[in-house]
Amino acid sequence: MSARPIRTARIANISAAVALVVFVVAALLQRRDNAGAYFGHTDQIFTVVIGLVVAGGLRLPARPRMTADLHGVRTRGYLGNWRSIPWAAVVAVEFPSNVRFARLRLPGEETLAVYAIQRMDREYAVAAMRDLRALFAASRADAG
Repeated sequence: MSARPIRTARIANISAAVALVVFVVAALLQRRDNAGAYFGHTDQIFTVVIGLVVAGGLRLPARPRMTADLHGVRTRGYLGNWRSIPWAAVVAVEFPSNVRFARLRLPGEETLAVYAIQRMDREYAVAAMRDLRALFAASRADAG
């Protein structure tokens, strides 16, 4: 099974596109509407480059992913690489009503947020949690 944020990703992608369009339009208008300052081609190019950086930053909420199978869970957050957690290291799969993301409870009361399953996604999050809990239960049945 796999999961990713749906609504947050949509918002992030639209925001990134709007920001990029604003920076490109600003770069195109710099030479004409400059209030007396001189803007060259390099200024226009770097305005677009800054727009690309801003758009890339705005897309970060669309990055989380999670995959799970009978062996364990692989999760990726907003930054960084994939992290693999075997089911043997997971104590519980939780989604408390007062948190935004699902989480895995690990030994020693440590928790790991699963950013790919978000409360904002409602039915999709419920289905993802149902599948994740079924895999967790199946892994316990195979181990026992």
